[in-house]
Amino acid sequence: MDFALHRSTDSRGLLRRIFVLIGVAVAIVAALPMAAHAQTSDNSLAGSSPSDGATLGTSPAIMTFTFQQPVGSDEAFTVAVGCGTPAQPQSTGIPLLGDDDVTFTVEVLSPFPRGACTITWLLRDDLDQAIATGLIAFSVSADTPTASSESTGSTIPTAASGATGSSIGDDVEAVGSTGGSVWLGGVISTYGIMILFGAVALISFGWPEGPLYEITQRFTLKVWVLALAGTYLHTAALTSSLTGTSFTASLNPFSFADTFTEGWTGAAAIIRLVAVIACWWVAYRPEAVLDDVSRPLAVAAPTVAVVTLAFGRVSGNLALIGLIVMILHVMAVAIWLGGVIFVGRAVLAGPGENDLVHAVKAYSRVSAPAILVVIISGVAETMRLDGDALFTSSHGRVLILKLLAVGVMLFVAVKARAMVRMRLGRVDQLTRRSAMRLRRVFATEATVGVIVLMFSGWLLAINPPKVSLIPEREYALVVPLADEVAGFSAEVSLDPGAMGLNALEVEVLSAPSTIVGLRLEFDPEVGSYGRGTIQDIPLTGTGIARLSAADGLPFDVTGNWTVTLSAVFESGLSAVVSSPLAIVGEDGVVPTTTTTLVIGTSIVPSETTVVETTTTDVTQATTASVVTVG
Repeated sequence: MDFALHRSTDSRGLLRRIFVLIGVAVAIVAALPMAAHAQTSDNSLAGSSPSDGATLGTSPAIMTFTFQQPVGSDEAFTVAVGCGTPAQPQSTGIPLLGDDDVTFTVEVLSPFPRGACTITWLLRDDLDQAIATGLIAFSVSADTPTASSESTGSTIPTAASGATGSSIGDDVEAVGSTGGSVWLGGVISTYGIMILFGAVALISFGWPEGPLYEITQRFTLKVWVLALAGTYLHTAALTSSLTGTSFTASLNPFSFADTFTEGWTGAAAIIRLVAVIACWWVAYRPEAVLDDVSRPLAVAAPTVAVVTLAFGRVSGNLALIGLIVMILHVMAVAIWLGGVIFVGRAVLAGPGENDLVHAVKAYSRVSAPAILVVIISGVAETMRLDGDALFTSSHGRVLILKLLAVGVMLFVAVKARAMVRMRLGRVDQLTRRSAMRLRRVFATEATVGVIVLMFSGWLLAINPPKVSLIPEREYALVVPLADEVAGFSAEVSLDPGAMGLNALEVEVLSAPSTIVGLRLEFDPEVGSYGRGTIQDIPLTGTGIARLSAADGLPFDVTGNWTVTLSAVFESGLSAVVSSPLAIVGEDGVVPTTTTTLVIGTSIVPSETTVVETTTTDVTQATTASVVTVG
């Protein structure tokens, strides 16, 4: 019994010692990371350049910070610099840890101004807890000279106004290299389509006997072939322009499918080609216009073809109203020009009975209101697309030439209608002499009309001053900036206006003279440990500069920021305008509390407009040089 008891007592003692050893081992293991963290938490700044209390001749290009102990890879070091009284945030680069694991280098992106400056630094762990923090005060004796061509940001694609020259950018719609083929095909296509429409219109309301004449059938069929050839050429050239394929490859009709998705212009070109093909029926059998069964197709096909001509430019202010006006315009032109060509070539081909007289009179009656619609709609489109830039823009100057041609055509039209009233007012038959004289004056009117069509095709290749080639987009944050004294105003837009990369747009709305230097600066609140950004904007006048989201400006902290736009003008004037803005987090909320040190900063109040709109990036259509925005 004593032996057994002694043995049991020894066993319990052994187990107790084992548990004690295990407990000690667990405690040691648990204390290791705490000791390491405690060791790291004791880290402090051993030295810096500039040092605390230093006086520098000029701004440093690089700042260095050396710690007493190695900095872990999971630890973060941030720096914020403020200069002046009150302190203005300065732009610095991202702190880079050297190979010795104790020294950080920070690039000075913009030279510090003369005067007192303060550096606020923070070293924090992976739990975002402060390990060490402090302030370094120094001063700069003199301003550092900078080259005007210096740029610390990436290049922004731009599209400047016509007054300030061309710019290069990627965020603009494609401008093809087959412009000559697009123009030639468009003119031929428009010419043929309008004649077909004019013929159908005249046969419908004024010359039902027309299809009985063999010359009418031959003429409409020839015009259809011409319209088909021109439309096919135009579609192929437009496909090459919009899709970037070669012109030879675009002649393949199977390549036209991609054109249908290239905006209104591409879709309208494909629909026009289909409508012209469908016009074969009425061109081959003009009498189909008078048949109750075939009339819908016979009238619809040329009508659709004419309507698609209005989709050559669906852009600018009041685009929908402009489209409606253009539909009325092209239909009225088709009645006027298409009708005069059809009358001159088919109706006035020779002497005839009273049906020819009635046809000429019917056309004269209908063409008068059509001409009035052409004039009114043309003036409306001129005001919408050119406005007060009619005499100063390239589009406006070509439009003036077109208007002069239209004036000549209108003069000839008035003379022709007067001749019709004089020679056919009281006759029932068309004599050879009357037919030849009327045919000559109608041919003159038609010739001038063709010249007008050529100018119209030319105008489609020129951007109107009130239409921007840059695709419109909405931004989450729009900041208006203006210096009324200097006569300078602009808007700075960001999207999404949150931490991370942001798309940027800078639009100069007005400037007193040519801009020789334009710089945009974003500065975080001093003490927030965010990194400021400076971006040179390559605009020399009113216009738009854009940076896509993929290459956008980075914001590394949320909270209050200051945007500053500085402009220097050729006249010697300058303007500096600032405004506050709030950068939100991924959840769309601006933090209301912080654990960082805050140094006062001066902010010029200005209204900030927030537009809650979700947008997608604009698809890049081309990487070629881009035309200007008027």
